[in-house]
Amino acid sequence: MKNLLSTYTTNEGTVNFEETKKLINDVDIVAEKLKNEILNTNTEVTFTGTAYYVSENGDDSNDGLTPKTPWKTLEKVNSFPFASGDAVFFQRGNLFRGYLSCRGGITYSAYGEGAKPIITTSPENGAGKEKWSLLESTDNIWVYYKKMSDIGLIVFNDGECHSVKKIPSYINGKFVQRNQPETVFDVRKHMHCDLAHFSETDKELDANGYPSLSYDAKVSLYLRCDKGNPGEIFNSIEFSTRTHGIRGNGCSNITVDNLAILYAGCHGLGTGININHLHVQNCVFGWIGGCVQSYNNNPESERYGWVTVYGNAVEIWGGCDDFVCDHNYIYQVYDAGVTHQFSSTGNDCKQKNIRYTNSLYEFCSYTIEYFLGYPSDKLCLCFMQNVEISGNIMRYSGFGFGEQRPHFDHPAAHIKGWTGLAPLDEGFIIKDNIFDRARNMLIHIGKGPDKWLPTFKNNIYIQYLNHEVSSFGKYHNELVPYDENIREYMNNENIDLEGGVYFAKPDWLYDLPDFLPIIERQ
Repeated sequence: MKNLLSTYTTNEGTVNFEETKKLINDVDIVAEKLKNEILNTNTEVTFTGTAYYVSENGDDSNDGLTPKTPWKTLEKVNSFPFASGDAVFFQRGNLFRGYLSCRGGITYSAYGEGAKPIITTSPENGAGKEKWSLLESTDNIWVYYKKMSDIGLIVFNDGECHSVKKIPSYINGKFVQRNQPETVFDVRKHMHCDLAHFSETDKELDANGYPSLSYDAKVSLYLRCDKGNPGEIFNSIEFSTRTHGIRGNGCSNITVDNLAILYAGCHGLGTGININHLHVQNCVFGWIGGCVQSYNNNPESERYGWVTVYGNAVEIWGGCDDFVCDHNYIYQVYDAGVTHQFSSTGNDCKQKNIRYTNSLYEFCSYTIEYFLGYPSDKLCLCFMQNVEISGNIMRYSGFGFGEQRPHFDHPAAHIKGWTGLAPLDEGFIIKDNIFDRARNMLIHIGKGPDKWLPTFKNNIYIQYLNHEVSSFGKYHNELVPYDENIREYMNNENIDLEGGVYFAKPDWLYDLPDFLPIIERQ
């Protein structure tokens, strides 16, 4: 990547679409090389305790102490009383269904040869004609043969296409069309596009009368498929169910290495609050998020009844120290690729020594997200310190399945710091990255004193010229277009331009299908 960056340092910000086309072609090559490096990384972890092995051909009655006597299931791993310093190795080329529940002080990695072991929350492959039946009085609405938790996304044929989640509002005990509270949602009438799906979460209610958000809630799944029985049409149908692929359980001192986390409807790795020494390296996260997080139950709100949908690939909520995400491939994420965040600022929150480095991100709504509100209590201490985002290739923000989000005020961005305050003690640098096209913003970083803004150095910027939707974004000021004056603006804001500024024409990304009809975006 260094060679690529140095090749283009002579760019002067002129509009030269051919030069940009050449650059994008080179970025394609470098991104593919980085992806292959990540996919084929060897296991080279250190640990001080006992090694345990897990294989889909194993047996949970084994001792798990050798590759010849491995355990079989995630349930066995999740229930075993490991000691700090132990390591768990999953066999490469294997697939494990369920979720991984982490313990503090443990290393999780891979052994053997071949592709990274896959951990997926999808309970089974949904292909098979017998697994789907037509809903009465319809010819294209199909019902799955058994109930599951809320489904954030359905992925067909390993990513050939995917579903669109229907998220009607919930008011007075009924699902209703968003912004049409008098129109009760009807699965027979309101599945407006092919491959729309709906999890009928009103069948199980919590104590407040809202649809249950329990991981264990089981609800009916409906899928519109205009071409016929989906179980007959597709060879692979995988479900992102309402759980994290890896549950961090509030534990510290964890290394996650060389694992592939796919089809998790909440977070790929969700940690809990205040985590230290979390290292995520050489991993793959794909098709993450899309499940319901909460319901707006405030009748005074203009968004009363709205459903919030979420899902990040790797998230720390709250304070952290020594949080490293390095050499990962992260793609198709509903919200953020990686993030450290906290908003309950009536408490202390220190976010220190964070590294997001040497990774490839594609089709995330927010490639890298962070936020930390200003403390509401003067006695509280909240700050970020020593944050580095470097050596990453960030591509196609806002063009993935998360584009179906209905919130216009949540624009996609490669760097998503929002518009709130983010107290910075010292040392926040964003350097040596490639920002390659975003549906909305390259960067979105909010207001506050200059000393709270990150420093940008030697990054390459590629964005659409004067596009009606795409922009440079926000950096302390109002929304800034990406036009011939962008270099002057960046100079005035002390944003280093050494990497180069490049202008692109609307291209194949904007030819991707518009996932939701206009009526559902209002």
